[in-house]
Amino acid sequence: MSSEPDDLLSKADALMARHHPGRVPAAPYAEIPVLDEVVDMPAENDDLPLLTEYVVPAPLDEEQFKTLAASIRASLLAGLQPEIDALIEERLKQALAPLVETMFDDLRGNLQMIAREILADAIHAAVEQELEQRKLSG
Repeated sequence: MSSEPDDLLSKADALMARHHPGRVPAAPYAEIPVLDEVVDMPAENDDLPLLTEYVVPAPLDEEQFKTLAASIRASLLAGLQPEIDALIEERLKQALAPLVETMFDDLRGNLQMIAREILADAIHAAVEQELEQRKLSG
């Protein structure tokens, strides 16, 4: 049963590492410092406060459950949204850059072809006009 939280945390760390390659995974539970020394308190210092009442939390009703669920969803979305936005922007840049370059090359080629046709038509008209004027004057 104790391996389930470790497994879940390992999966969460792996997911976060895929989206942030430079992120350092969390240290395993085994590295968390634990108090392993028992301290005997002298009886004369018996004025420490003690918990004398056991409180059982009441189960959530449906409305409280929905409110809690909505709050958790909103919190998760708020935390993940910047990462999602950055990931989308990165992917769009990677995908769009070659497309924009191809479109630019196509546009440049089309504009050059149109410019050549206009220039050829203008030269043809100028030559025809010059020949016509020479016929009339000659």
